Amino acid sequence: MQRHFFATPDDLLPVFEQAEKKLNLAYSLTGLFESPQPIIIEAGARLPSLRLAAEGSSSSNPTYLVTAFGHAVNVRPVPQSTGDIRYAVDQLANPDSVTITHGGLFSPDTLISGRVGTVSDTPIARAIQSVFSNAIGTLFTRINAFYVGPGASEMLARGCRLTHAVQSPREYDLRRIPNNPLAK
Repeated sequence: MQRHFFATPDDLLPVFEQAEKKLNLAYSLTGLFESPQPIIIEAGARLPSLRLAAEGSSSSNPTYLVTAFGHAVNVRPVPQSTGDIRYAVDQLANPDSVTITHGGLFSPDTLISGRVGTVSDTPIARAIQSVFSNAIGTLFTRINAFYVGPGASEMLARGCRLTHAVQSPREYDLRRIPNNPLAK
């Protein structure tokens, strides 16, 4: 289950607000870390990377594990070739979760896509995915296979790039298709 979107930081604030009204959520940065102690962020609006410039590719941007607030975030030890141990925060050890990659502004005229999704089918993961999917579906406009926030839609109308990666050819950027039955 996943939902792809284009959103400015301001577009995402009401999404987080709506999702967090329905479920008490917490966010943890995913990846490999030196410490086994995950950093827990108590609100989507407080994600430290939300208002930073996005990386040039959606897959290079920070991803956060979203769990029910108070639910322990399991961390996996991952031995390194150097003999060191790193600690993974990911869905493999946390089936009751979804991940969100918010994407964002790479430059004033380029917006990188985001994604919310889960590889898990647990009732809790489905519930978290559902509150985000519903919020995005309600607050954003569907354009082709993507959901586009109001600020992102304004960027698209001004001719800005909405893309997965700046190095991709422009023909792969999001654009409106006239008379598209999938667009609202």
